[in-house]
Amino acid sequence: NHLAATTRINTTFELWTAIGRGEIEGPDALGEGLYSVTGDFSLMINWDKFFTSSLKESHASTLPAEKTDSDLMPPSMMTLLIPWITFWIAVSIDASIGSLITLGVAALMPLIMRKRRIVIWDHLSFAMIAALSIMANLTQNGDLTTNLGYLGFGLLWLGSCFTPEPLCAAYVKYSYGGERAKKNPIFMRANYILAAAWGGLYLLTALWTFVLRRYGFGSLLLIINNLVPAGMEFFTSWFQRWYPAWVA
Repeated sequence: NHLAATTRINTTFELWTAIGRGEIEGPDALGEGLYSVTGDFSLMINWDKFFTSSLKESHASTLPAEKTDSDLMPPSMMTLLIPWITFWIAVSIDASIGSLITLGVAALMPLIMRKRRIVIWDHLSFAMIAALSIMANLTQNGDLTTNLGYLGFGLLWLGSCFTPEPLCAAYVKYSYGGERAKKNPIFMRANYILAAAWGGLYLLTALWTFVLRRYGFGSLLLIINNLVPAGMEFFTSWFQRWYPAWVA
C-alpha cells in the first residue's frame, strides 16, 4: 500500500554502491547510460542538497574562514547583456551620442558588478562593445555597427562551443554545484546545445536585419528583434528542464 514513486532510479545494486563509495561519479554514470531515471528529475538535481553528509557539514563549519575570490557572488549574465542591450538601443537611435553612452555603461559595469565574479565572456564583451562603439562614433553609421554587433554576439556564443566551458555554463553552473557541474556530461551537453542555439539565432538576426533594412522594412526590426529573443528565453527555460530528464 505504498504511494506511487515520484522518482524511480533504475540501477544495479553494484553500481549504486560504487557511486555511494565514490568510486564513480553519479552524473558521469548517468551520462554514460549506466543507470536511468524516470519521473520527477528535480530529485537528481537537488541530490547533494538532500543527502549531503552531516559529518561533512559539521567538519566544514569548524574550518577557519579565508577571504578569497570565492567570497564574491557568482557571475551574473546581466554583466554580459547590459552593455550589449545598451549598444543596440542607443546606437540605433543616435550613433554619435549612443556610442558614448554605451562606452560609459561598459566602463561602469566592473564597478556596478564589483561584488560578483567577472568571467572571460564579460571581458570579451567589454572589448567588443568598446570597439563597436568607437566604430559607430567614427563612421556615424548606426545601422552597420548594430548589425555587426548582432554578428559579433552570435560568434561569441558559437565560439564558446569550442572551449571547455560554453558561455551559458559559466553563469548557470553555480546553481548546479559550481565547478562540479563541469564534470556532469548531461549538464555540459545541454549548455553546449543552448550556446549553439543562441549563437545561431544571433547570426540569423544579423542576416535578417541586413535584409530588412536593405529592402525598407527596418521598422519591423524593433518588434522582431525583441520578440525572437524573448521566444528563445522561453525555449531555454523549457529545454534546461526537459533535456536532462529526457536523457536520464
